[in-house]
Amino acid sequence: MADIIAPPQESEFHQSAVWLLVVLIGAVFLVEALVMLFIPILPSMSRASTAFLDASLLSALIFPIFYFLIFRPLVRNIAERRHTEEVLRETSNFNTLLIESLPFGMDIVDTEGRILYMSRAMEKAVGQSALGKKCWDIYKDDRQQCADCLLSQPVRVGLAKSIESTGVLGGRIFEITHTGMMYQGKPAVLEVFYDITERKHIEEILEEKVAERTRELRESQAEKDRVMGQLIQAEKMAAIGTMASGIGHEINNPLYVIMGKAEAIRDENDISACNEHARNIIKHAKHISAIVKNFSGYIRPTSQHEAEKTSINEKLAEALNMVQHSLLDDRIEIRQNLAPIQEIIAKPEEIQQVFFNVIRNGIQAMAGKGVLEITSLNEGGHACIRIKDTGAGIRPEHLGKIFDPFFTTKGPDEGEGLGMYIVQSIVNKYNGIVTVESQEHKGTTVTISFPASKPTEEG
Repeated sequence: MADIIAPPQESEFHQSAVWLLVVLIGAVFLVEALVMLFIPILPSMSRASTAFLDASLLSALIFPIFYFLIFRPLVRNIAERRHTEEVLRETSNFNTLLIESLPFGMDIVDTEGRILYMSRAMEKAVGQSALGKKCWDIYKDDRQQCADCLLSQPVRVGLAKSIESTGVLGGRIFEITHTGMMYQGKPAVLEVFYDITERKHIEEILEEKVAERTRELRESQAEKDRVMGQLIQAEKMAAIGTMASGIGHEINNPLYVIMGKAEAIRDENDISACNEHARNIIKHAKHISAIVKNFSGYIRPTSQHEAEKTSINEKLAEALNMVQHSLLDDRIEIRQNLAPIQEIIAKPEEIQQVFFNVIRNGIQAMAGKGVLEITSLNEGGHACIRIKDTGAGIRPEHLGKIFDPFFTTKGPDEGEGLGMYIVQSIVNKYNGIVTVESQEHKGTTVTISFPASKPTEEG
C-alpha cells in the first residue's frame, strides 16, 4: 500500500499568501522606481507610452512571481491532494474488505445501544439491516439488555470487556467483546460476536464424560478397597489360624492357675490366704482378657474405623505382643531401639497389621533362633521403622516378587502369600514407602517410611 502523503497544512497557505502580498507590493514599488529613473533619459513620451512602459515592466516582474509562488505550488498541491485521496480510498476499501471478510459478526453502537454500523456477516446473521435500532431489540431473543453490558457504564475508549450471552439470535450462545471507541466524533462501542454454541455443547459433553469417568473411578476404587479389605481380613484369619496353638497355650496357662487358685479358695479357711488366691485369679483373668482384647481388635474389619493420629511405637508394641503370645521361641532375642517419633494419620489397625506381618515373617525366617532388631526414628520429616532379622534371607531371584500377591516360599500351613502384598498396599495407601534389603543366609531388613502428621498449632 502506497504511503499516505499529508496535505499542506492551513498555516502554510497563510504564510504563502502573506509572502505573495509582500512581493506584489515590492514589485509595484520597484516598477515605479524604474519608470521614474528612466523617464529623464528617454525621449519625450506620451502619457499612453509611459503607462504602457509601466505596465510592461510590472508584468515582466509579476509573471514569474505568479508562476513560482502561486501557479506551480497550486498545481503541486492539487496533485498531492489527488494522490492522498486515492491512498485514503484504497485504505478505506481495504479496511472495508477486511471487515466484511471476517467470519464473525461486528457492529458499532452508540452509548444508548443504537446500531450505527453493521458488518455484512452481522447483517446476514440478523437477516436485515438494523441501523438506528437498539442492539438488544435485534439480537436478544427476550429483547432485554445484557445484565453486564458495557453500555450500562460510562464508555471508556480502549477498554475491552468480554461477556457470555445466551438466548441470542434464536437461542444460540455468543461471546461478545465490547471495546470503547470514538466513531464519527462521538463515544461508541465496537461489538464483536463469536458464536460459541457448538463449543459450549462440546464442553457440556466433555463435562458429562468427565463426571461419568470420575464416578466410574470412584466405584472402581470403592470396589478395590472392598476387595483389599477382604484380602486383609483373610490374611488376618489365616494368621490367627497359624497362631492358634500358641494362643491356646497362652490362655491355658493362666486358666490352669485360675482353676487351681479357685480350688484352693474352696478348701481354704484362712481369709487372708483366700484374698491372696483371689488376687492371683484376678491377675491371670486380666492377662487372658488382654490377650482376647488384643486379638479381637486385630481381627476386626478395618472398615469400622476412620483414619486418625496413630502412634507408631504403640502399634509396634501391640504387634510384637501378639507375636510373643503365639510365635516367639525362647531362643529368639528381641532388641528394641524405639525413639520418640511423630504420629501419622492412618487407621490404627492397618498400621498394626503392617508391623505384625513383617515381624511374623522375620521370626518365621529365623526358624526358632536369632535376633530380631526393631528400630524407629525420625528422618527428614518422615517416621521410619526398620525391622531386621538374622534369618535365612531371600534369594535374589525371589526378591523382586515378594510384593506379588500369593507369592510365598513358606509351607502350605504358614500363609497364603498375601502378607507383604498387604504391607505394600497399606503403606502406599498412606503415601509411605517400603523397601526390602536381603542377603541369603545373612538376614533381611525391611524399612518402612511414613510422612509424619503436621503438628496442630494452638492459638
